[in-house]
Amino acid sequence: MAWINMSKLLLFSAIFRLILIIYGEWQDAHMEVRYTDVDYLVFSDAASLMASGESPYKRSTYRYSPLLAFLLIPNSIIHRSWGKFIFSASDLLVGLFIHKILKRRRVPEDLSIYSVMVWLLNPFTFTIGTRGNCEPIVCAMILWTIICLMNGDVVQAAFWYGLVVHFRIYPIIYALPIVLVLKPQIFQSDQKPPLVNWKSNQGKASQNRAEEPKCGNHSAILCLVLLLAATFTAMEQYEAEVGRLMLHDGMDGGSDPLVILGLYA
Repeated sequence: MAWINMSKLLLFSAIFRLILIIYGEWQDAHMEVRYTDVDYLVFSDAASLMASGESPYKRSTYRYSPLLAFLLIPNSIIHRSWGKFIFSASDLLVGLFIHKILKRRRVPEDLSIYSVMVWLLNPFTFTIGTRGNCEPIVCAMILWTIICLMNGDVVQAAFWYGLVVHFRIYPIIYALPIVLVLKPQIFQSDQKPPLVNWKSNQGKASQNRAEEPKCGNHSAILCLVLLLAATFTAMEQYEAEVGRLMLHDGMDGGSDPLVILGLYA
């Protein structure tokens, strides 16, 4: 793909997200339907409380890590869109990490670029970050955990995986696929994590000797990817429904979404 490379793709994606953030500010100020995610208002209020020395959990419906509120403290100091830039930058990191993973697997560059484009130019993904949803941070940390496993750095992978589970609880479901990937290393300490050996060209003799364990590892990572996609979609559908109900009832995000959805008796 001579007309585009990774640098140009990242630059275009960054400019496009910047335009969307600016447009979102205009829409919030001039239109009845806000572009900004209702959760972003909760994040910002919690960050403002933390900046003033109070607990972010004084903000009703804030049930996230205090690290998120800490990251968004500049919302009340620099600009209210600070968090959107953080989330959009994390979205770009996801694209970069996808490219690194595919490059490590020796996937052809053209196919790698196309794969990154599927993420960076996907309306679903670039809208989430620019509206102020923190999910891109979670996705970036999960992919970085995979990269650490591919590099054989299990300690660093454990740190980032623990951090992402602290940040949002649902990545705990990836524990089983990660254990399945690490199983050969657990019982044979002289082997590197099998992700290191992943390549698109499977014709070498050394790779053929490892054919049997690789099948299980491919199944494990496929399970992880499918769980990531399914969970990401389910969380967004839930948050969109909460936001819709809040707007319908004339709320500002201060009411309990579980009560709104009838999950409390």
